[in-house]
Amino acid sequence: MKHNQFVLTLIAATVISLPAISAIRVHTIGDSTMADYDESTTDKRGWCTYLGSFFDPESVTVNNRGKSGADTRQFYTSGNLWASTKSQMSAGDYLLIQFAHNDEGTVTYGMDNEEYAAYCTANGQPAPTDARGTNPQTTYRDFLRKFIREARELGVNPVLVGPICRKYFSGNDIRRNGRHDLGDSFSKIEGGKLLEKQSLPADDHTMDYVYAMSVVAEEENVPFVNLTEATRELYLQYGEAQCTQLLFCSGDNTHTATLGANLIARRAAQLLKDAGILADYIDIPTSITATPAVLEIGEVYSGVQVNKEILLTGFGLSPEAGKVTITTTGSNFTLSVDNANFASSVEAEYAGATLFQRVYIRANYAGKGSVVENIVITSGETEITVPVSASIISLEGGATVKATWAIDAKPIPEAVAEGPIATSLTLAHMVATDTKAEFTYGDNTAFEMVRIHNADDEGQKANWPAGEIDENVTRYIDFAVTAPATMEVRITGISMLMSAHSTSSMCCHINTGFGDEFTGVKTIYERKNIPNKTVEKVEITPTLTIPAGETLHVRILPWHDLGDAKNGKYICLKDVEIKGMAFEPQQEAIEQTGAQTRSAKVFENGILYIVRPDGTRYTIDGNQVR
Repeated sequence: MKHNQFVLTLIAATVISLPAISAIRVHTIGDSTMADYDESTTDKRGWCTYLGSFFDPESVTVNNRGKSGADTRQFYTSGNLWASTKSQMSAGDYLLIQFAHNDEGTVTYGMDNEEYAAYCTANGQPAPTDARGTNPQTTYRDFLRKFIREARELGVNPVLVGPICRKYFSGNDIRRNGRHDLGDSFSKIEGGKLLEKQSLPADDHTMDYVYAMSVVAEEENVPFVNLTEATRELYLQYGEAQCTQLLFCSGDNTHTATLGANLIARRAAQLLKDAGILADYIDIPTSITATPAVLEIGEVYSGVQVNKEILLTGFGLSPEAGKVTITTTGSNFTLSVDNANFASSVEAEYAGATLFQRVYIRANYAGKGSVVENIVITSGETEITVPVSASIISLEGGATVKATWAIDAKPIPEAVAEGPIATSLTLAHMVATDTKAEFTYGDNTAFEMVRIHNADDEGQKANWPAGEIDENVTRYIDFAVTAPATMEVRITGISMLMSAHSTSSMCCHINTGFGDEFTGVKTIYERKNIPNKTVEKVEITPTLTIPAGETLHVRILPWHDLGDAKNGKYICLKDVEIKGMAFEPQQEAIEQTGAQTRSAKVFENGILYIVRPDGTRYTIDGNQVR
């Protein structure tokens, strides 16, 4: 063998034997200001949703695990959040840690909630139902250290990220508490007494969560990225009126809309690059870009509409004014730039060398199997292609299952179930108090609904805590459906009637999750300021499959968005329905070939039978019924 041929053969063999280079994963943990949201349920957007658009997608991917309502303790201890995040980590990955919003507390500000609960018990008072709250000098630092040290044990690189500012303007600056320093008003226990509305000089950092985070970063020798100061500068650049109009959700001083989240992600990426963290993989583009660059819709049910969106951005564009055309290459979805008028091709104009355009996608797939189509964006000589992939699941041949909770009396009656499913209803820190016929639903002005209120640990009616801005994971109304051991259930619809009573400041999330640990949590609906005594119908079409023998939980998590603690404020539900189609896991095994048609599925006396075209019947495990 010639020398050159030997060398080439050796190189080829070496290349073939090398393992595939996997992308670095950036895991992000924190609260609702960074979380992902369903585009069809809310205009709220977390900044980490857009962080991946500033990384080289072939080298770095973002695993956003931000969770609404979480403080450091809850993320570490409850809902399997931290444990499941760790299970997704690999050596060489990065972990971005941003907490403070919920650590500040909602009942007493700046106190550790467990310390306050112990004080309440010692003084014969009911403990708070809201378990959020850590102290910046003690438990807040302790849990940050836990995240850092446990990440390092896995070979993961932790980075502390200052929490984004709240939109608390005072003149031409952001107030102290908007920067997560509670020095102007906080609570503490001293000499066995609860002292509220305490204050400290401006240069005293005792109650400053961002300062506490920076101290932990120095102690643990980890990078600290001051996104708090960066967002303060961003808000001041826009001013209060423009921040309210452009960057934040309506009536919300904490949660950003699409533009705000995107601009914060852009600044976070620049701060990481400036700090030398993954700098070689970060690109802050000035040309037109699409986020996400690849839209993976995932599993969808045939014939069930799905709503998605992409974001087009551009800064410092040339020419300074122009037009962008957005076109689909397939027939399964249409596009819109105003979320009202949908077509296969739409246009958007930009000016001032800046483009910021949400493109709404309305998808409705038919058949089954995998499909990839494209969205093509053109502007002058610029052309961008966004692949759109989906996996279509057919609902043909399934047997209908349905669970209905009427909620038309107190105590609440059990669900009516159709098909071989089991159901349950749980109220956690909530209580059904009474029934009122004071609601308006269509033409019915004497519509009757059960009123449901916040409750203490014993299930007794208690005040809604002051200052809540988000869900409390310990307070919920849980509707559960369990699939039979031999079948999976594909959920095709979740619906209910909803109202509030004695308030127009009631808010709620509807979350889904699986099993006793409520894993795989997803927010499928958000409603703020639920109308007082006016009934709305909520209809949701998620793509959810309950594996055989497992349980799906649909949780309504309400909160009362007002500054003061309040009593006598209610959320009201009626006719909650979860429906779907049941299939045996080996669907294709019972289909007939040749000229025969597909076997039918029939429920009789709570048992599913497979009825073949010749009339013979089989149980789900294949035994013929004689």
